[in-house]
Amino acid sequence: MPSYTDILRLRTHLPRRAWPVVENWLRRNSVLVRISPPRVTKLGDYRTATRTQPHRISVNEDLNPYSFLVVLVHEFAHFTTFSKYRRHEPHGAEWKAEYKRLMRPFLSREIFPADVLRVLILHLNDAPSSSCTDHVLMRVLRRYDREPSPFLEELEQNTVFRFNRKLFVKGPRLRKRYRCRCLNNRRIYLIDPTAEVQLDRPLSARKAG
Repeated sequence: MPSYTDILRLRTHLPRRAWPVVENWLRRNSVLVRISPPRVTKLGDYRTATRTQPHRISVNEDLNPYSFLVVLVHEFAHFTTFSKYRRHEPHGAEWKAEYKRLMRPFLSREIFPADVLRVLILHLNDAPSSSCTDHVLMRVLRRYDREPSPFLEELEQNTVFRFNRKLFVKGPRLRKRYRCRCLNNRRIYLIDPTAEVQLDRPLSARKAG
């Protein structure tokens, strides 16, 4: 991992008018922001400083600029919350207040499209532990992906799909998640409706082949 933030690269991943605020944050705080290769399990993370490393934030490189900014603010709020309170609930009241405060300068049509801005304001009223669990926000943000992958909820039942390096067959929805059977180990997994998946051959074709 590099020991410095690649400012030029980071800037290209953000909406143009969001950059002055982010640049000011980086100038005033000792935080390393890393642009990470795509990860299935998370969009970003925050790690506290150690004796040998500064505070670190990572955000996935494959996110569109609006998603990238939302995740960056989410993770930066973890840093400012830790700096202020040390001991706190990971996504408790203190973090939610910081998340909303840090997002405030970006709540403008000059930065976010109208549809994203409208949903984002609602999202901030009671932000969940991950933007991924706010399905309304995820659906709106995906409109701005260059090559969006399908959401699990968009597939027909019994469709074979690939997720997290495994093959699954989509089953019925059980309250908030879908019951899916893994073809690699025959186990049952409950997967979020807005999980981005890759399509495999139809189940009927696999049986015939």
